[in-house]
Amino acid sequence: MFDYTLLGIILLGTFTKLFSSILTCSEGWNLHGSKCYKLDPEMRNFTNSKKFCENLNAEMIMPKTAEENSILSEIGKWFWIGLMDHDKTIALDWTWNDGSKLESKDRWSNGEPNNNDSPEECVISGPNGWADVPCTGIKTTACQTKPDIIADEDESVTLTCDVKYKENITKLFWTRSTDDTSLIVSEYAKGGNIILPSLVFEHVKWTDEGLYKCHVIFISGLTLTDETNLFINATNMLPCTCEYRRKLEYWGFKIIPNRTREELLQELKSELQKIKKELKVNKRQLSSSIRKRTSATDRRKSSKTMGLAGTAVICIVVGLVILIDLLSLVKFVKSTITFWNFKKIRQKAKDKKSKMRKKFDINKKKTQTSESSA
Repeated sequence: MFDYTLLGIILLGTFTKLFSSILTCSEGWNLHGSKCYKLDPEMRNFTNSKKFCENLNAEMIMPKTAEENSILSEIGKWFWIGLMDHDKTIALDWTWNDGSKLESKDRWSNGEPNNNDSPEECVISGPNGWADVPCTGIKTTACQTKPDIIADEDESVTLTCDVKYKENITKLFWTRSTDDTSLIVSEYAKGGNIILPSLVFEHVKWTDEGLYKCHVIFISGLTLTDETNLFINATNMLPCTCEYRRKLEYWGFKIIPNRTREELLQELKSELQKIKKELKVNKRQLSSSIRKRTSATDRRKSSKTMGLAGTAVICIVVGLVILIDLLSLVKFVKSTITFWNFKKIRQKAKDKKSKMRKKFDINKKKTQTSESSA
């Protein structure tokens, strides 16, 4: 009999591996399709709405595809979209905020665009489609951004760069940063150029984690930036938040395979000289240098508490020793005084006895003399 349980486990494992890359949105954002959206209920004009989204490191919603346009009703009603007609002298010259032109004309409400309240250069999304309105009006704001990507090590990950009309692009490149520190994009990543804009990692590593930005420069001089956060589940690595990890990442990407020892030494010459200078010790001040390198202030609260407790114990012990010494000293002084007093009394008794004996001897002699005379 066929074991359907075993088949289910195999299929589950297969699909888990295939779809282990997870798209996530920040708190307050909702995932629809492949993007994160946020609707802010505060009423603003078009310009302020655009600034609001930019302050969130996002952009105004731009439903360019039929799929993106189909989810507008799930996001809300009557909000700005990032589409403008910059020149009313040209019929239907609608341009997205990223500089690309509007291609589809079937998403407008019936009778729109009509430019009734001229100039109607901005666009809002309503229950029945789009409508052109004056940019000075006030509506709610809808922002969009790319979701964060969470992947496991050795997975295949693709970071997309949404560009069209490649013939109008003069330059396209990717940058990576972590904790506001710029890092080099791994040389093992494929693409990331005009021919293949997306960045592909066939076997992503924990050192590939960071904020990636796709920079696109057009012939007109317009520059666009597409951002994506990549997080890696490194189950075989302990978490490291120290500066040492940053140095590993930096030099890990700087070192090119198959370089000779001499080439690496030349590359690291300035860094090695800096380290050598830091480690150099002044022999004339050797003791102070040793103290400087072996002692450091511990500012932890627990250390301060332990230090205070230790100080208190030491003070109590020293106080007890001093008290015991004082009591012993007092006892010794008293014993000494008693001894000297006893010695004086004894000497006085001895002196008195000696005087009495002398007096007795004198009287005895006088008696003997008297008897002799008689």
